[in-house]
Order: sequence, then C-alpha cells, then structure tokens
Amino acid sequence: MAHPESDPGSAGSDLERLMLKAREAQAANPIEDEPVKTPNLLVLGVVAIVLVLTSLAIHFFWPVS
Repeated sequence: MAHPESDPGSAGSDLERLMLKAREAQAANPIEDEPVKTPNLLVLGVVAIVLVLTSLAIHFFWPVS
C-alpha cells in the first residue's frame, strides 16, 4: 500500500533532497582538517636498531642443538 504523498519516483527525489540538505549544511559549517603530525624518525630509528640487534643476537648466540 503506497503512501498518499509518495509517487513512484519519490525515492530518487528524496535522496536528492537529503543530499542537497547535507551539502548545504556542510557548506554552512565545514569540517576543518586536523593538522598532520609527522612521524618521529628518531624513535623509529631506535626501534629499528633494537630489532636488528635483537635479530643478530638471536642469530649468533642462540644455542644450536
């Protein structure tokens, strides 16, 4: 049973109306981008060195049975 105010093509127009309202709301109050924080290369370098040294220590000092 169809609603009296709806017609067969109303689904598309409802979607278009909602999208238009969303665009208007976003234009009125835009969302600002957060500043991008660059990764700390010193921390990443220290982690990489620790992992390499751990790998080398396991390779050379692990007892072979």
